[in-house]
Amino acid sequence: IWDVQNPNQPDAKIVPPSPLCCLVYNPRSPDHLVGGCYNGLVGFWDLRKGGNPVEMSVLEKSHHDPVYDVFWVQSRTGNECCSVSTDGQLLWWDIRKLKGGPTDGMTLQGDQEILFGGTAMEYKSDAGATRYLVGTEQGVTLLCDRKAKKDADSQKSIKATFGMNNGGHHGPIYSI
Repeated sequence: IWDVQNPNQPDAKIVPPSPLCCLVYNPRSPDHLVGGCYNGLVGFWDLRKGGNPVEMSVLEKSHHDPVYDVFWVQSRTGNECCSVSTDGQLLWWDIRKLKGGPTDGMTLQGDQEILFGGTAMEYKSDAGATRYLVGTEQGVTLLCDRKAKKDADSQKSIKATFGMNNGGHHGPIYSI
């Protein structure tokens, strides 16, 4: 991890178990990072504790394709994040319990039974704390909604599909 003010020496070095596809700082705690690996794992690093991951998901309970984007999600504790992968899953995690698997998940499947592979994601709490934009490898953008519930399963749905019938991209969406 480099500081542009001091380009001669890295500020920190992190050691993932697999190459990283994405890495994001926690907006509430600048020492906390969450990253998605090429082998489908999600990892959590605390820079105060060195370069090795504090917590990693396990292969059996992770994505089955590379994790192309992760985001910290607005929560009371500041310990929740979500990840998207080309395996067609949007997963929510508690970074304190990554080994236990995701806390929630959603299959990115449209009306016509098409499974969309996620390549990019955007989450902004001021746009709606339950709304996620997901770019796919099929060139379609999905507006996903998740209403979390305390004891029951949360309600998850694809509210809109952009670019399916007209105006879609001719290749994967890598950034939103």
